[in-house]
Amino acid sequence: MTEDTRHRVAGRAAVIGRRLGIDRLSDPAGRRWDWWVPLCLLAIIVASDYKFRLRPPNETVGGNADPFVLAEIAIYLTVGAFCVLRYGRAPRPTRSTALVFFAYAFVAVLVLSATYAPYPQLAVVRAAQLVVVVVLTRCIAKHAGRDQLHWFAHAFAVLVAGSVVFGVAFPLPHAQADQGRFSWLFVHPVMAGVFLGIATTIVVGYLLGHRAERPGPRWHPVVYLVLLAIVGGGLVATQTRGAVLGAVVGLTVLGWSHWRGRRKIEITLVGAVFAGLLAVAATPAVLAFFERGETASKLATLNSRTDLWAQAWQFFLQKPLYGWGLESTRGLFLDTIGLGGGHNALVNLLVDGGLVAAGSWIALIVTLVVTLYRIRASVVPDRAMLLGLVTFLLVDGMFVESLGAAANVASTWLFVIVAWAEILRARSEPVAAPERVAVATPVRPR
Repeated sequence: MTEDTRHRVAGRAAVIGRRLGIDRLSDPAGRRWDWWVPLCLLAIIVASDYKFRLRPPNETVGGNADPFVLAEIAIYLTVGAFCVLRYGRAPRPTRSTALVFFAYAFVAVLVLSATYAPYPQLAVVRAAQLVVVVVLTRCIAKHAGRDQLHWFAHAFAVLVAGSVVFGVAFPLPHAQADQGRFSWLFVHPVMAGVFLGIATTIVVGYLLGHRAERPGPRWHPVVYLVLLAIVGGGLVATQTRGAVLGAVVGLTVLGWSHWRGRRKIEITLVGAVFAGLLAVAATPAVLAFFERGETASKLATLNSRTDLWAQAWQFFLQKPLYGWGLESTRGLFLDTIGLGGGHNALVNLLVDGGLVAAGSWIALIVTLVVTLYRIRASVVPDRAMLLGLVTFLLVDGMFVESLGAAANVASTWLFVIVAWAEILRARSEPVAAPERVAVATPVRPR
C-alpha cells in the first residue's frame, strides 16, 4: 500500500468516525476513552437475564448450580475484579450526597438480609452480585463521563434490537402457558418487555434530542427510527401489559421534560387530541390487547397477582421490620400459588427486607427524581431521558418485582441512572468564581 493510499484510507476512516461519533471518544480531561463501561454493564445484564435453557423454579431456590449459573457468577466476579484492580484505592472519608447515601443504605440492608434468608445459597449469590453492580456504577460515577454512558445506552438499544431480530429469525419454544407472546431464547416475555421498554425509551430520547449538544455517538435520525420500529414492535408483540403501559407513561414524562415553555403546552394539547381520537377509533383493539383472551375472573385477579399480594401481606405481618431475607419471595409462594417473586417491586421489598428495605428504596427513588429535576437546563436531553426511564421502571414495577430485586436488568439500570445523575449533578453545579485578591497599586515617586 502506497503512502497516498494510506492517507486516503485514514481520511475516509476519519470521516466515518465523525459520522458515528467515534471522534468524541475522549473526555474533557483528554484521557483516552476505552470500552470498559458498556462492556462491563452489558456483560452482567446478559449474564443475569439472557436465559439459554429452561430451568424449573425449584432448582433456582434450591441453589443448584449448572454451567450457566457458574458462568454468570464468573462474569460478575470478573467485572468486580476489574473494578477493584483498576480503580481500587484505599477508602478515604468523604462527604457523600444524599443520593449516594440512600443507594448505599439500600444495598447494605439487602446484603445484610441475606444472612437470615431461608434460601442461603441463592441469597448470598444475589448479594454478591448486587455489591458488584454497586462497585461498578460507583466506578462509573467517579471515573467515567457522559460519553461512556451514552455509548452504553446506544449499545444496549442495539443489543435489544438484535435480540428481537434473532427472536424472529430463530424462534425457540418457551415454557409459558400463554402461546403467541414474543420473546427470544428462553427469556420470559415479561422480562423481554422490561428490556424492550427501556430500549424504546432510550431510542425516543435520542430521537427527540438529536439536535442537542451532547457527547457520545450521534447517529442519523433514520438509524434511530429503524431501531424504534424494531424495539417498539417487539414490545407490543410481547403482549406484556405492564411494560407497554410503563413505556406509554415513561415516554409522556420524557416528552414533557424535554420540551419547554409554549412548545410544551402546544404539543401537550395536540397529543391529548390525538390520544383521544386514537382511543375512540381503536378501543376494541386496545381492549383485546390488554384482555389477551383471558377470562373475567383471571383479569380481576391480575393473573393471580392479587391472591399473591394478599398472601404477601400475611408474610409481611409476620416479619414487618426486617423481612424474611433477600430472595425469599422466590420460594415462599411456590408451594401455595405456584408463582415465584412478589410481582410488584414494593411488595417484593416488604417481604424480603421489611419496612427498612422498602423505606430506603423509596428514599432512593425520591432523591433520584429530585436530583434529576434540579439539574440545569444545559443537560436537558440526558435529564429527560433518565426521567422517562425512571418512570417506566416504576410503572412496570407495579406488575413485576425486578426493580425491587437484585441482579437483573431493571435494578442494574436503576444504579446506572444513579451514577448518571451524579455525573450530571457534578457537571451542572455552578463553578465558584475565583476570589479577587486586592493588590496595592505601587505609588510612583515624584
